[in-house]
Order: sequence, then structure tokens, then C-alpha cells
Amino acid sequence: MDTLQTAQQEIYDFHTAIRDWFRGTGAADTDVLLQNFSTDFKMVSPDGSLKSLADLASWLPPGFGKIPDMEISVKIIDGYATDKHALISYEETQASGGQSYSRMSSAVFIREGARMLWLNLWETF
Repeated sequence: MDTLQTAQQEIYDFHTAIRDWFRGTGAADTDVLLQNFSTDFKMVSPDGSLKSLADLASWLPPGFGKIPDMEISVKIIDGYATDKHALISYEETQASGGQSYSRMSSAVFIREGARMLWLNLWETF
């Protein structure tokens, strides 16, 4: 699998894992959930706040199993990659309790061996 395909697959795999996290059906271990995130990871959330990997890791535990009917779908919009990096834009739709919303995101990945690690994520509604 090339760099672009590996990064795109990581997006799909992570969104499946985070859905399972909120449903309470996945492993209740943030280290497992975030294993493909760089220690230098930064995220700009939809409200404009900057979050680190430590912020994300501390935000996750209280949400485990809190949304048992959570559904998440991802549609890849665009992507570009070199041998060592990828930039992917995608639309994420979340649904639960009869409500749904979508957000647009752009993620930067860096290659580490066979894996693509999340380095930077920007989300907007």
C-alpha cells in the first residue's frame, strides 16, 4: 500500500475505533486507541482551540461507552502524499440519538516504518 492509501486507511480505521470507543465496544485503553498518533500531534478543534496528544488522551476516558448508538462515516475528499508525508481532507459525519452533524477535516500524517502517524488535525463545522 502506498503512502496515500495507508494514510486514508488510517483515517477509516481510527474512525471505526473511535466509534467503538464511544459505544463502549472497543478496548478501553487510550494507548491502544492513540497508537498511531505522533507524540508531536496537535489538533485545532472546531472551536479554534489547540489541543495536544496529552489533551486528547485525557479527554477520551470519560467518553468511553457514553454514546452506545454512535455512528460515524467518513468520506475522503482529497489527498496528497510524498514518500514520508500525507495530507488528507475528509468529511466526517456523526449520528446518535436521532441527531447528526458533519464536519470537514484536514489531517497531516508522517510515515514511521509501515505506519502513518497523525501529526496534525484541523476540524471545522
